[in-house]
Amino acid sequence: MKNKRFSVVVWLLLAALLLPAADLLAQRGRIYRGAPRVHSYHYYSPRPYAINRPFVSVQFGGIPYRYQYGHFYRPFGAGFSIVMPPIGIRIGTLPPGYRRVMVGPSPYYYYNGTYYRGLPDQQYEVVAPPLGATVDALPPGARVAVIDGEKYYEYRGTYYREEITPDNELEYVVVGTDGVLNTVGDEEDVINEPVEDSVQAPAGPQMGDRFETLPAGAKAVVIRGEKLYASPSGLYYKEVIEGNKVYYEVVGK
Repeated sequence: MKNKRFSVVVWLLLAALLLPAADLLAQRGRIYRGAPRVHSYHYYSPRPYAINRPFVSVQFGGIPYRYQYGHFYRPFGAGFSIVMPPIGIRIGTLPPGYRRVMVGPSPYYYYNGTYYRGLPDQQYEVVAPPLGATVDALPPGARVAVIDGEKYYEYRGTYYREEITPDNELEYVVVGTDGVLNTVGDEEDVINEPVEDSVQAPAGPQMGDRFETLPAGAKAVVIRGEKLYASPSGLYYKEVIEGNKVYYEVVGK
């Protein structure tokens, strides 16, 4: 009888010791079951923040820039702010995901709206966007600009014109730099919406209907050498320019 009582007391003591430990482990486990974080890479409005990952210090024009994975930072307040790199600054390694761009016989390197050229000492110098350069994607944040009835894309003073290759692929050619585009007229109508942003069109569009924006999720496609936009609902839209405005007309299903 005494042995049974002793066993019960021992089990109660063990339970009292193990329960807090189990609860602590459960609490620790909950710390790691949070929702995953999604990181996007784009230019932020000027604000100070710390740089935690490895970076490279680059002195230019008396300013201690920092370079990290294709982005440049300069001192701002108590921290640093992401900025467009100044023309002439040099780095030792191109950022991951860069594109090689040929302009005539000269190679350039392109990443996120910035062009580089190679130097004999194996460094890369930031240069002004070369006229005639062709890229297969616009820099994030590029905006539509209609000038003299023609549509262009503008990003930080550089103008791109959309073209369709013989293989029915879209590409973009630099046709203006430093905010200058050689056209007959001077009026420009910039549509203040990011290129990839769109707003859901009214329900039930019919053939010939025109809208100022594409439906959400519409994707650019090339059919028989012509660029159209395919919506998730199966409708096809075509760009129509009237004056200095861009409209999207329903042309098929």
